[in-house]
Amino acid sequence: MNSKRTRKRYNKNTKIIIIMVLTIGVIGLSIGFSAFSKNLNINSTATVTPDSSDFKVLFSSSDTVVETNPIRPLGVGHGTNATIDNNDPLHPKITGIKTTLTNPSEYDEWRFYVTNQGKYTAYLKKIEFGKKTCTAKQGTSQDLVNKACEGILLRIYYSGAKPYGEYITQDNITGHPLEKETFESFSIGIYYDTNASVADGDFDVTFGDITLTYSTTDS
Repeated sequence: MNSKRTRKRYNKNTKIIIIMVLTIGVIGLSIGFSAFSKNLNINSTATVTPDSSDFKVLFSSSDTVVETNPIRPLGVGHGTNATIDNNDPLHPKITGIKTTLTNPSEYDEWRFYVTNQGKYTAYLKKIEFGKKTCTAKQGTSQDLVNKACEGILLRIYYSGAKPYGEYITQDNITGHPLEKETFESFSIGIYYDTNASVADGDFDVTFGDITLTYSTTDS
């Protein structure tokens, strides 16, 4: 009789783990530019003022022409389409990166492109990650969520570089030029690590903005 009761309790707990849903939302991915337009005095008689509109780095859903089609998620999660917004050329952005994960080892990934449509070579200088926050839903233990949260990973992949991730700002990137009229592949991946702890119910994970900073100089 006791063994039947134990088996029932075990099955119930197992189901709770199986139906656990993680709702994950990345607020936005944007491109920023380091200070570009400065007055340069030459012999104290002439002033050279570069036009910042000549420095144009945008997002694209295509690797050959600038397009802003929805970016569909790749993976085994239940992600939503992300949206490209290039309306403000100085601050283009991607929004709506969201997915629902159920079990460890699940993931979703969004692949897009960064393109240099300006008159100068653009150099990637910095990748800044926002803060990750995990919040328990009603009936879920926040302590268990805090442990599971450590296994929810956010990573950026781009050409010729190791994956950046875990929300650590990457400063002073050098040697990564984006030539005029060229495209570079980027990916954002959200992963539920295979060895992650499992909470006892649903919880939300929110990542702050991710910003890519480009400059006209590599120094």
